[in-house]
Amino acid sequence: MPLDKMDRTILSALARDGRMAWQAIGRQVHLTGQAVATRVQRMMDDGTIRGFTVLRGDLRRYFITVFMDTPQFDAFEAFLRSHADVESASKIAGEGCYHVTLACGRDADLDAFTQALLRYGRYKVASEMRRVTP
Repeated sequence: MPLDKMDRTILSALARDGRMAWQAIGRQVHLTGQAVATRVQRMMDDGTIRGFTVLRGDLRRYFITVFMDTPQFDAFEAFLRSHADVESASKIAGEGCYHVTLACGRDADLDAFTQALLRYGRYKVASEMRRVTP
């Protein structure tokens, strides 16, 4: 279902603060809290909203581009799901096969992850210097 202006405003509010009360969002879009909750549930049901998460500020973030040597995509995706430090991963078109965001507290965690990653292919790593808030 296409998103209307209210849906986009609700998504924008939740992107800024995922804990914002439905009533507070409703005041911004001139809806009741219950109407906002209904719209959010619809967006969750149709996959527009895939979940709510906490982004920890005390962890280092690494952006890893993976270049697969073999087409073991299912096995690689299972590998990604098995690592709690993987914050997000996307199969991509363009340079590389996957972009992975790894959030970890120690350099040793990055080293262990990238060593395990070698069984699937090559990679390049960029690190976050600071987070920019839109």
